[in-house]
Order: sequence, then structure tokens, then C-alpha cells
Amino acid sequence: MGTKDKALAFGKKFKLDSHHAIERFGVFFSAFAVTGVMVIGGAGASALKAGSDALSHTALYTQQFTTSKTSLKGDVDGVYTNKQASRALVMMHFPANASISYNAADYQAFLLGSDKNLNSQAVETGGIKGSVYVFGSTGYVGVLLDADKPFGKQVLNLTVRANAELSYDEHEQNKGSADELAGDASFDKYDQWRVFFNPGATGTTTIPALDAVTFDPAQAYYNIVLHEEEEATRQELDRKLIAMRANLAQIQAYTSDLETTKVDGLFLRPPSVPETIAGDSVTGTSAAEAPDGVPTLALQTEHTVPGGFDLNWRAGNVYDGYLDDLVPSGQSYVEFLSKKRKEGSDGTAQQVSNMQWILSDGSDLKSDYQSSDVTMRPLTNVMNNLSQAYQAYAKNKSEYQSELLLELLRLDVKLRDVQSNSSVHDGSEVLTTLY
Repeated sequence: MGTKDKALAFGKKFKLDSHHAIERFGVFFSAFAVTGVMVIGGAGASALKAGSDALSHTALYTQQFTTSKTSLKGDVDGVYTNKQASRALVMMHFPANASISYNAADYQAFLLGSDKNLNSQAVETGGIKGSVYVFGSTGYVGVLLDADKPFGKQVLNLTVRANAELSYDEHEQNKGSADELAGDASFDKYDQWRVFFNPGATGTTTIPALDAVTFDPAQAYYNIVLHEEEEATRQELDRKLIAMRANLAQIQAYTSDLETTKVDGLFLRPPSVPETIAGDSVTGTSAAEAPDGVPTLALQTEHTVPGGFDLNWRAGNVYDGYLDDLVPSGQSYVEFLSKKRKEGSDGTAQQVSNMQWILSDGSDLKSDYQSSDVTMRPLTNVMNNLSQAYQAYAKNKSEYQSELLLELLRLDVKLRDVQSNSSVHDGSEVLTTLY
């Protein structure tokens, strides 16, 4: 039996046949040849015509998809491999509020090869074993493929089927199969979607999780999703530290102005600073200042704002976990974060507004003099400059400790969800492959 006959038999057996797909594909491909992109209905596949150059470099041909019966939209994050290119992970995700099953046992997959025009053919790489992973309640679903040898440079046609439909499209009865153009009747009967990808292309991304002997879904989720979010948050933390350092430099400069700015012999005495920011400093260097480009800025403080955290974030990462170093012994991280939320807001800004500005003769600049008093303008300007610098620092410190550091901990919580609630569906029945 030839390759074409095998493909037809495979499709009929598993209700994935592509009868008339070649003719229809040719018509639609010609129409979209100028842009090089084609959409195959409910499979949601955006496919580029794979010439020899594209076949060597292009790893992913499908960016978004729509499930055929429930019309749930999703994105394909990418194709990830190990260094040997013998293991590949197709990572996909639905919106966080999508009604999907979080049980990997409710999913199965079908794998066919494709020629350069994305017509079905046998899979060239032998010995492929597959498994489906659902990454906790994050909305991420991945299909892991393990081959006996490195994947060849061939576009593969992966159909993922959801056997548990947790949502309903009210227009389903009238719309017909969204994958009708490809001639696949199975897209009417089952809720499924299709992804075209090339795991043997140079455009894949290698991640550490796929080089481990035992695949860890939490590590893969960190490599693909959380690491990028963590880096973005760390950059925000660095920018905030730079701003706080500038605020402290302003405070120091304006405090010096208190001694040198006088009106008819009167000068302002240094105000009593709120305890929550008194004695704070920012040490280290920024990335631009460091010889090796590695920032070392750090906040040195004896006080943590209400609802905030004192965390040495540079010394760790989300995958290793931050919460274990913060949560007191005998307390769960859920209880710890709940108590933090109940601590209330930071009142430092109000304390700065209420600071007293006493002159050298004992009088109060704010209560004993009119703000419109021109004679006292030099002292009023110094007071306003210093007050604003304190308020800016207090605001930045609060955002640093209670918002940005909390964002790192939220990523930690997401990873714990994946660690605790991920599921896997493996075994011979999970992936059906045409050879």
C-alpha cells in the first residue's frame, strides 16, 4: 500500500480523512499566494508554503486556532525541543476564563506528515511516542513528542481532540464544520483543532526542561511562560530602585539646602522623618554602571510597608521559589498572603504631608506664615522640594515592596498550581501516528 493509500486509510479509520483537501487547498492557496498565508477553517491553521529554505528554518505554521465545535480560540506559543532535537513540545493555551477540561485524560492527538503544500503524507521520523499535558488550571495544553532520533525537516499535521466539551456554541447547529474546507468530517463530530509545525527546523526554541531525563511540566511552564514574565518584573524592580536612589539623592541635596537657605537669619530645621522611610538607602550599581552589565542595586531598609515584602529577589528565581523563604514555619503560603492583604495600605505619604516644618526661631512655616508670603518664598521652596522628594520616595518604595515584589510571588503561586495540579495522558492510545 502506497503512502497516499495509507494516508486515506488512516484518515478514514480515525475520522480525519482529507478527501478533496488537495484540490480545495490548491484553490485557496493560489488565492492567498501573494501573502503566503492560508487559514484552514476550524483547524485555525495559518500555513506558509514550505519551500526548501522555509522548511529548514520555519518551525511553526499555526499561530492561532479555533476549536471546531465549541469555537474556543487559542494561541500556539511555539515549538520547543531538546538540544538533540529528538524531543519536541507543542505548547498551546486558551484564555484563562475558557471552559476547558484540566484533565489530560480528556485529550488525544493524531499526527500526520505533510508535503511542502501541506498535503497529508506519512510521518518520516520513526518511533515517535506522544503524551498530552495540561498545566494545572492555567489554560495551557502541551503535546510532547519523543522520537528515537532527531526529527527530520518535515511539516507535521497535529490534530488535538478534546473528548470533554465543557462549553457550547449556540450557533453550532447552523454553522456546519469549520474545517469543511479540508474535508475532515471529524471536526463536525469532535471538538478539535489542528496545528502545523516542523520540529526539525532550526527555528525551534531549545529549553532546559526538554533535556532532563524526566520531563517536568512545571519546569517547562517556567521556561516557556513564567521566565519571560519574571524577567519583565525584575526589570521593573531595577527601574524602581533607580528611581528610589534618585529620590534619596534629592532628599540629601534638599536637606543640605535647609542649612544654606535663610531669610533674615531664619532657616528651616530638618523635619522629623516618618519611621517607615527613615534611614533607607539604595546600594549597588545599575546595569549601565556595572562593568559587566549586571545590576546589583538593592534596597537597605529596616521597615517593610504594610502589605509589602522584604525579599532578596536577586538571589533566587520563580522556579526555585521565593515563598519558602518568606512564609513562617507552620503557616501555609495561602494564609501568609491572605494576612498580607489584610495589613492595609501604606500611610507614609500621609505622614509626609503631616510633617512639621519648624524654623530656627521655633515658629512653624506652614501654620505661622501664609503660603503667599513672598518674603518667605525661599524657605517655602526648600520645604516643598524636600517634601515632594520624600513623597516620591515613599510612593516608589510602596510600589516596590507591595506591588512589584508581590508580582514575583504571584508567578510563584502560578508555578505551584502547575506543580500540584498538572496532569498527563500518556500510553499507546494517546497519539495515533501515520507512518
